[in-house]
Amino acid sequence: MIQVLIFVSVASLVIIGIYLLKKATVFLPLMHNGEPDENKQFLHQFGVFYLILAAIGVLVGIFNLTFFSLFYIFSLLVISAVFTVMFAKKIL
Repeated sequence: MIQVLIFVSVASLVIIGIYLLKKATVFLPLMHNGEPDENKQFLHQFGVFYLILAAIGVLVGIFNLTFFSLFYIFSLLVISAVFTVMFAKKIL
């Protein structure tokens, strides 16, 4: 069951990562704080983080070790929370 969760998260991370890399201009009008180049770099950086997490998730899903699966889910939640908080600061 946890493998299914990991592969679903990998698929969503790939979609989100590619969207952040290719369609960063969609989010730029929302970001009031900072320079446009800095905001584009911010979105690009987290797009790359999400793609790296997706690649790690494929390995974790294949090997299916409980400790690494739980650590992967924990790190995924932490990176997502950091992105959410930083993005909210740039919006408000």
